[in-house]
Amino acid sequence: MAETKILKPRPYARLLTMIGDQLIKNEKIALLELIKNSYDADANWVQIRFNNFELDKDDNNKLIAKPDSSIEIEDDGIGMELSVIEEAWLNPATPNKYLKKRKGNNRTDKERIIQGEKGIGRFAVYKLGSKIEITTKPISQKEPEINILNDLSQFDDEIITKEKNDKPTFLDQIEFTCQIQSKPQYFKRRQILFLGKKRSRPPHGTRILISSLKGDWTIEKIETIFKELNKLKTPFGDKKDKSEFEFDIKINNKSYFKKDSFKDEFEQIIEKAPIRITNGKYENKKKLFSFYQNGSKRELKLESFFENKEIKDRFLDKNGNLKRNPESGSFGFTFYVFDFRPKAPEKYKLTSEKAFVKNNRIYLFRDDIRVQPYGNPDDDWLGIDVKRGTAKAGDFLSNDQTMGHISISVINNPKLKDKTNREGLIEIGNAFQDFTIIIRGFLGYLLQEFRKYKTVQERQKKLDILEKNTISNQLDLFKEHLENKNDKQGLKYANEIIKNYQNERDYLIERAEFTEDLAAVGITVEAASHDLMLMVERAKDKIDYLAKHGTSPKFDKIELKDGLEQLRGQITIIEDQIRGIQPIFRSSRRVSKKHRIKDIIESVRKYYDSNLGKNEIKFEVKEIGPPLVAKCSEAFLLQTFINLLDNSYYWLTTIDNKPKVIKASLDGNKLVAFFSDNGPGVKEDDAEYIFEPFFSTKGIDGRGLGLYIARQLLERADFKIEYVTKKNDKILSGANFKIDFSTE
Repeated sequence: MAETKILKPRPYARLLTMIGDQLIKNEKIALLELIKNSYDADANWVQIRFNNFELDKDDNNKLIAKPDSSIEIEDDGIGMELSVIEEAWLNPATPNKYLKKRKGNNRTDKERIIQGEKGIGRFAVYKLGSKIEITTKPISQKEPEINILNDLSQFDDEIITKEKNDKPTFLDQIEFTCQIQSKPQYFKRRQILFLGKKRSRPPHGTRILISSLKGDWTIEKIETIFKELNKLKTPFGDKKDKSEFEFDIKINNKSYFKKDSFKDEFEQIIEKAPIRITNGKYENKKKLFSFYQNGSKRELKLESFFENKEIKDRFLDKNGNLKRNPESGSFGFTFYVFDFRPKAPEKYKLTSEKAFVKNNRIYLFRDDIRVQPYGNPDDDWLGIDVKRGTAKAGDFLSNDQTMGHISISVINNPKLKDKTNREGLIEIGNAFQDFTIIIRGFLGYLLQEFRKYKTVQERQKKLDILEKNTISNQLDLFKEHLENKNDKQGLKYANEIIKNYQNERDYLIERAEFTEDLAAVGITVEAASHDLMLMVERAKDKIDYLAKHGTSPKFDKIELKDGLEQLRGQITIIEDQIRGIQPIFRSSRRVSKKHRIKDIIESVRKYYDSNLGKNEIKFEVKEIGPPLVAKCSEAFLLQTFINLLDNSYYWLTTIDNKPKVIKASLDGNKLVAFFSDNGPGVKEDDAEYIFEPFFSTKGIDGRGLGLYIARQLLERADFKIEYVTKKNDKILSGANFKIDFSTE
């Protein structure tokens, strides 16, 4: 007969080492965890004291720990009752705070959001030392003062065995000595020195004294912790938690550090950001971003970022329909984008402030308390540096030129959970990936806005130079000066300089046009390549089939003939496609003759026929009056309409509208052509920038060259292209372009 036994787990004592010493990454994280416990205890202040350290004589930065050295953490919080110590503090993974949060009771008496929930942060003491003494006094006068002592220094490093004892120790064999003082010995009302000033110490709180210390300490390391503490609570925007929470660090009873000026520096430097996004909120149910941009209120729907490949792949199905909502939840945000260029306008130029921006990136705060290590200069939690490395760097804002914060909460973001080691958020599941991809999508919008800002600045500089005719005027003044001085030799050199300048200018203009032509060829070949590659693959398959079976005596000659005819047809299609592209090549561009615009558009249409059909996009060409004819290089016209059709096709694939329509309206009387679609159109704020080089609203999918090249080519033929903004002048509801051929 089988015997049944009930087995119960009994953890070993080394669990304390694994939680405290091994799971917590470093001393900084350990101290921050203990300080967050003070925050949860509604403390107004917490003081960290490094006691009885010796300063290294050879290195004034190094601190030498002696046998009586200790680290002391004291606060004026609500303290702990004996029942809390017995039922919660002593037991790893205590669910007390978690259960309170689950019941909706996630705030302290001071309306602070409770930070801890895993029930292991307090064991960070074992990262700092092996001997722990805790003195605590609840806020109620009736409650006694409690002193707890735990000494693990008598065990080996893994808390497995005691000295001279090879038997493994279980967790329930670890002893804490507890003294209950009805008359408080430590927590008495008295004066303490805090941040160099006297203040009254109330008769309640918690003091943790850690000795038998581990790790090495330097003044620089402690200063880093002090600076991190200054970033513990968000300096960004409005804070729900208005209660005071201060901290002080002392070394050998001396205050080494003044209160950090992070917040003051931050408030000063943000004025130098040309793009300032404040009071930002993303509402997950509405999928809506609302924010203030340089003081002006704006709103953007998540669907406006669906052109972003990452967001499209993440949330849309094959047909472009939303397949699921983001799981990350709603969040707040603030961003400041800086201009690091030496030629930045004086108002935004950075000098010594660059270091501050580079050292403070995009922070994450949960319920106004920072999530480590996000925001540190060496942490790329949003994956921006990775993306800049794997894609074009210019498709993303530099990580070190953007400063700001994201704010989440336990209530709105329940699936965004801290890692057990307190080093960021758990990255498993959809929530974290959804979260970072949505943020990167918005950062793509900021890149677009930054490009607009640069475009305006550069355009203004060019206009100033052109309006003033700066170089020509300077050269004329130089010649005039030499003539007045009767400097014939100098005048000779000046004329040579002017001649060389004109030649160099003409050469650079020619090279710029040559580069534009090459870019135009590339875009055209890309448009035609899909069908070309498809035909090449089919032709290769047919050749392979005929080579394999054609030499067989049993192979049917009729089948061979049919196969060869099919192959000839495929090669003919490839020939036609290449012949259609040839007018784009630079060697063909010099030929200028009259072309019927409808024929040009029909030629362009062939490149897109299969894609248009696959996406159910209807393409209409309508002629009004006599045929619209324009005299110029065929390449200019082909390239213009390829770019217009390519843009319309792209944007129509990002929306769910049906029917999807592209329409070319050709007016032979007025010599104008309208090219329109019923896609999302161009945002009002973007309209003046779309013809600028490298400006794109397609995110990482866009080069920002198509419309720029189209305009440059048309201007060479004295034609004009413009984006139609007036509603009454539009043919269809989306993007509408007007090409004027009357200026020939």
